[in-house]
Amino acid sequence: MNLLFLREQPSGGHAPHLVWVWLGLMMIYGLLGLVLGVKMIRRRLLLYCPFCARPGPAYLDRSEGLTMNCPSCGEIRGGGLLGWKIVRDRGEHCGPKPAVPVRKVQFRSPWFWVLFGISVLSALCGVAIHEFSFLTVFGPLWCFLVASHLVQTLSTGCLDDNAGPTFRSRQPLKFWVRTTVWFLAYVFAAFMPVGHALQEKGKMEGRAAVRHEGVR
Repeated sequence: MNLLFLREQPSGGHAPHLVWVWLGLMMIYGLLGLVLGVKMIRRRLLLYCPFCARPGPAYLDRSEGLTMNCPSCGEIRGGGLLGWKIVRDRGEHCGPKPAVPVRKVQFRSPWFWVLFGISVLSALCGVAIHEFSFLTVFGPLWCFLVASHLVQTLSTGCLDDNAGPTFRSRQPLKFWVRTTVWFLAYVFAAFMPVGHALQEKGKMEGRAAVRHEGVR
């Protein structure tokens, strides 16, 4: 028994030490990330240019991500389809950063009226199927705002929301993914009145059938 105890004790005694070592490494990694993040926010973080090896200030841009200003190469940022390629404005002839368009309601676009008309038609169908509800007003109002945003995004090539502006010419994959998310939000709101009306009508018919069987 004593020999068995002596054999099992060393193997189980290493586990707590490994846990403390792992926790210590995670704490050091977290503190290092905190220091670098504060420096990046205050624009005091210096990085070396991957093209000319000169130091320059680095910062986080809402639309471009990690960006560096090199005194000789200009703006250094991520580019390409997936954002994994390092590009420089002067070397890649990217030109200046496009301006973010001012948000306006797209009254002159026929596509805006088509998208908004679909939501109004869905609301009227919901009233005809069941009855007037909160979604009868909320659905077209939400689609009014989202349809205008979608039309402006596709016409200007810039998607600007709470996450920051995304340009189609600079980040095509991110642009189309976010645009698809907004389009799905429009589709969900546009057909919500009809779906809600069909659901409520089905509940009423089910209750009526139960009462009819109870009377029998």
